[in-house]
Amino acid sequence: MTISKLVSIAVIAGAGVWNSAAIAQSLPGSVQIMQGVWTTPDISAKCQTYVSRRLPVAGADQQRQSLMIACVKKAYAQELKKQKRG
Repeated sequence: MTISKLVSIAVIAGAGVWNSAAIAQSLPGSVQIMQGVWTTPDISAKCQTYVSRRLPVAGADQQRQSLMIACVKKAYAQELKKQKRG
């Protein structure tokens, strides 16, 4: 095996370990919608409602996306705290 193949295998193995650690700390039924941003169906629904109330006018796609990501991150963190306490 060449060095580059060994390095590739090590990187893939390391990524697998990191992903399994992240999944172990996630809520049941959660999915990753972008790197570092996890959500559940309930959180997504709540945040979609929140965003549509805050930005009712169409055409503000970047603002909607930013607000949605911020809402999901905050709500997910709150749910994780509840899970750890309970």
